[in-house]
Amino acid sequence: MGNFNVNQVIIPDNFIDNPTVDKGKNMATAAKPSAPPSAPPAKKSRKLLIFIIASALLLGGGAAAYFMMKPAGADSKEEKEKPSIPPTYVPLGTFTANLIHEDNIDRYLQIAISIKISKPELEEAIKARNPEILDHVNMLLSSQRPSVLATIAGKQKLARDIKTQVELILGLRNAAPGSGQIKSASAPAAIEPQQPDSGIEEALFTSFIIQ
Repeated sequence: MGNFNVNQVIIPDNFIDNPTVDKGKNMATAAKPSAPPSAPPAKKSRKLLIFIIASALLLGGGAAAYFMMKPAGADSKEEKEKPSIPPTYVPLGTFTANLIHEDNIDRYLQIAISIKISKPELEEAIKARNPEILDHVNMLLSSQRPSVLATIAGKQKLARDIKTQVELILGLRNAAPGSGQIKSASAPAAIEPQQPDSGIEEALFTSFIIQ
């Protein structure tokens, strides 16, 4: 083997300066820079919080607008639309009474009466006090004049008077002075205080005959 001459080895000038030249596996590898720390999720959480607050304000504002724009009578209308208890009709029976003489002619009235009630529990009370109610109704009928009962206004007044007598007997009316007395149809109507709802709606004539 021939002699090796060191001076004959030629090292290219760009070996050191050229970064693409592989300088050997024995060279120390430069440390890679560490990855930047991840940004904290504060910004994302803040956006979520803002979204929740905005949604709550939107819903609250919508509810407030609904109640402000709701008509004042809407609640009462809804209450009126609720199904009511159907009325009950309690028959008092058929009455025959002599009327006051007019023009020297005897007249009598034959009438069938039923009481319309809005409180079903009053039916038993009416039946329990039925003899008293019949007595007051008979006296009321015998005090009527044929000429008055021939008019619609006279019939309506008689119905109101019968209703009043039933309420007084059952203790459902605040009696005014003299209101418990039987008055004729021609007597002036007394001014009575406003009465609470008694549950007695009206007296109905299912038959009305004057002869």
